[in-house]
Amino acid sequence: MNKQMVLICLVVTSVIFMLNIGTAMASTSYSFLRGQWWAAPKEIPVALGTLSVTVDSLQQGSSAALFALPSDFDIVLSGPIQSIEDPLVKLVTSKTSKNEFMGTVDAGVGYQKATFLIPISTTIPRGYSGDIEIIITSIKGQFSNGAVVAGSVLPGEVSIETRGVGHVENGESLVNILFSENMAGLFNKYEPIKLILPEGFEWASAKGTLVSGKELNALPVANGRHLEIRIDRESTGRAVLSVESVIKVTDTSKASDGEVRAEIQGMRGLTSRNILVAYYDTPKVTEPVTEKPRAVFSVGNTSYVHYTGLREMDVAPYVRDGRVFIPLRFVAASLDVDSIEWSGQEVTLVKAERVVQVIPGNLTMMIDGKPVLMDIAAEIIQPGRVMLPYRYIAEAFGAGIYWDNIERTVTVTIN
Repeated sequence: MNKQMVLICLVVTSVIFMLNIGTAMASTSYSFLRGQWWAAPKEIPVALGTLSVTVDSLQQGSSAALFALPSDFDIVLSGPIQSIEDPLVKLVTSKTSKNEFMGTVDAGVGYQKATFLIPISTTIPRGYSGDIEIIITSIKGQFSNGAVVAGSVLPGEVSIETRGVGHVENGESLVNILFSENMAGLFNKYEPIKLILPEGFEWASAKGTLVSGKELNALPVANGRHLEIRIDRESTGRAVLSVESVIKVTDTSKASDGEVRAEIQGMRGLTSRNILVAYYDTPKVTEPVTEKPRAVFSVGNTSYVHYTGLREMDVAPYVRDGRVFIPLRFVAASLDVDSIEWSGQEVTLVKAERVVQVIPGNLTMMIDGKPVLMDIAAEIIQPGRVMLPYRYIAEAFGAGIYWDNIERTVTVTIN
């Protein structure tokens, strides 16, 4: 073989080697933008997000691949997709079956890179759960096989939590109920949530608030024993709803002692089918006061009747969660305690050999060193007044309590 032939062979070998390198270096990468969680079913197509297809060193000629969603999905296609780098390079999509489409590129010349952003919209079949995976199968040319997750369909759950569950006092109780979805789309206008109280109780009023999420309103409607919470649209992101409502006793002959639970009906995915909303104790018949009272307090009135005469307070008694709160100093005066001390954190009242200690914000009251659990804590209000739940303190010192629901007065007597 002469030198000229050797040189030709070397050149041809080099060209073939370079072509092989170019072919080997060419690759396709797939990714999905804005994948999220979904609830099934979605009978109307929803936008899953965008499938990104990048071909490095796009060579001249035709390339095609099959893109497939899970079976029973119904994909919706847009028109041809232009390359980000050059709008003249287009990926043409054509539906081949319900859940598949073909993507084809015809490149007239070679390109360093071509990126196509394909919007994916589809229905989500009933009963589906798990990842929504797009499988890519190369048909010809430079597209490589691959797979990408376009989102997930979870078993949707709506958890329910009650806050501020209290005793029914003076015929009513306030409760706050939180509804939290673990994925978008569970709250929707077609499936209202229904809460049904047992006989003897009714919902008196209700207010709905969006705690987290966006563009969503809870519209509760109270109708006797039924509270229906309507949603004005489907949630587009995980949302938390708060419903505040008043529970009233309407028939004491039917209202049962103990826990008051509301049955939940309506929407899918609920983690529970009944919730605790209140506690109820059948009212005890209180004998009218026969002996001379030690003190009479009126809710909302700064004047009170002490056995020595009319006195004035700087803060009026009020009712919270069914309990009457009275300023510390006037509680002590009405019970004739021997001494009262406020440490800045703890109240200590002493009468004879009885010592009662209360900490604002703490449900535990100490009587002679022994803990007693209250259902509501003492508190501090402006301008720095310590307010005590009167019944607990009075009974700790052996006083009798009489509540007049009509006059809204508390009368204390001491044997």
